[in-house]
Amino acid sequence: MIVHLDLDSFFASCERLLDPSLKGKPIAVGGRGDPFIFAKESRRNIDVTLENSGAFVPTLFYDAQSDFNDYFVENGKIRGIVITSSYEARRCGIKTGMTIREALQLCPPLIVRPPNHLFYHDRSHALKEWLKTEIPVLEQYSVDEFFGDLGGWIEEEDLPAFVETLRTDIKKEFGLPLSIGAAPSKWIAKLATSAAKPDGCKVIFKNGVNAFVNPIPIDAFPGIGRSFSKRLKAYKIETLGDLKAAKHLLYRWKKPGIQLYHRVNGDDNEPVVAGHDRRSIGISRTIDPVFDRKEIKRRLIILCRHLAHLIVKIEAQPKTIFLGIKYQFGQKSKRHITRRFTFSELALRRHILELFDTIDIYRSLAIVRLGISCGNFETKPTTRGSLLFYEREHKERSLWLQTAKVRQKYGIDTIRSAVEML
Repeated sequence: MIVHLDLDSFFASCERLLDPSLKGKPIAVGGRGDPFIFAKESRRNIDVTLENSGAFVPTLFYDAQSDFNDYFVENGKIRGIVITSSYEARRCGIKTGMTIREALQLCPPLIVRPPNHLFYHDRSHALKEWLKTEIPVLEQYSVDEFFGDLGGWIEEEDLPAFVETLRTDIKKEFGLPLSIGAAPSKWIAKLATSAAKPDGCKVIFKNGVNAFVNPIPIDAFPGIGRSFSKRLKAYKIETLGDLKAAKHLLYRWKKPGIQLYHRVNGDDNEPVVAGHDRRSIGISRTIDPVFDRKEIKRRLIILCRHLAHLIVKIEAQPKTIFLGIKYQFGQKSKRHITRRFTFSELALRRHILELFDTIDIYRSLAIVRLGISCGNFETKPTTRGSLLFYEREHKERSLWLQTAKVRQKYGIDTIRSAVEML
């Protein structure tokens, strides 16, 4: 059997750990696309992390001591969106993705806090280490979700008592409410967790999978997004039972359809994976419209500094570099290059700026989003780059590694290029 654990309103629950007076009140944690990263003055940087992932979970995060006005108010306007909310707030109609301004209009008593990602990651990591002592094979699915394989560890008849004890112990040890689902497969277990929310447990045994799954609307199944849902409903498929009865149709849709059919059927046999190899890493930001290409290049240089700092933490040597830009009326342009070179912040910057000059095809339009990433990591040390530039690249890498040590200790903004402050 596989167990799925989902921390209820995790960020909001963490805020209540920091401030117990928030218990029982409608609260929300809001977020912004990093209002500080492109500032010309030094920021109050805290740290970077690559351990957890998930929606609204950044790799870079900043001073959690900001108050509402400092973090959310810019030029007299309230910016940002709700990234999680307490169940008290949800009963008022507050939803993830709603703008902070809309949320406050809908629920005036709502207490909105800036995100404290450093603390959230700390609690998530502590829980993960604790769970490793209770569950033999553990997969961290996101910052607030875990899968565990209990095969050969817990007898089926003992499973309901085990998950209830697990839930109680976590709440006692960490002060975090959570819901737990258990089933023969990963995705049915995740579905069971949804049925157990909030702060409950639900175990689905093999002989009860059909009765549990069949009446559930297709939109409730993890992995069925809007487009796939629309496609299914065009064939009058409204429930998961309808989907299971349409095997012939799903098989015609090749791999995505076949995979979905077996996940809903509970016979996909997808294993709980204790770790994943990182294939790429990137950083992107949505910005107010900017026409000035010099300013765009300044911002790309800042993104390069942050991405290089993330790469040094995982000691990676990427071969592929990607740049994507979005314009004010929705036009997009993107390109990647793959080549061998000795990686450093300056080398990354050169490649990104060259890519920008190549793909900036709508020069009369303002740019509203920038995204860069690196991937295709080498697994073994190799001789890289051109002999003509070897000495220069070697010096740049040595300098970058030394500056990375300073930034790791004192913050990413400790050492910056002069062009970033112009």
